[in-house]
Amino acid sequence: MFYIFAAVAVFAGLYVGKLTAFGIFSTIFLLLLVACAAADLNAGIVPDLIVLLIAALGIIRFFVTEPLSFSAALPYLIGAVCVSVPMLVTALLIKGGFGGGDIKLMAAAGLYLGWKSAYAGVAVGLFGAGLYAIYLLLFKKAGIKSKLHIAPFLAYGLGIAALFGESIISLLFGW
Repeated sequence: MFYIFAAVAVFAGLYVGKLTAFGIFSTIFLLLLVACAAADLNAGIVPDLIVLLIAALGIIRFFVTEPLSFSAALPYLIGAVCVSVPMLVTALLIKGGFGGGDIKLMAAAGLYLGWKSAYAGVAVGLFGAGLYAIYLLLFKKAGIKSKLHIAPFLAYGLGIAALFGESIISLLFGW
């Protein structure tokens, strides 16, 4: 199944972004998200190596595609903390609220995407996770205390935000 999603990631990244810097970086980002989701589903963890690769990809993408200034870097630096810090606070206050891997994934993805697309990605991902949780509860496939792997849903939302971020941001938030 991993190979199918990886193929879809390559196709989507290159179809939307073409053979441009955006397309190549998007494709690599999507492949890392697929690997992250697969690892969470198979082993229940988000590997630190994948998170570090996403963060490194964000830094490299910034230096390749953005003007080198603090004002240009600020949205990406804010992106690294705007979702991950509230997730960390939630995890500290509510046992099992979020896993550490999910928090690190959002920090790295926020660094790659910037704060607006990070918000859009987490909104889409958590909405999908919520719908799935409702399905599991309604059909008695899980209980209210059951653990749900969030990284695959975050990966889905972040992938959509990476490819269609501006459209989603405009639709969801009107920014």
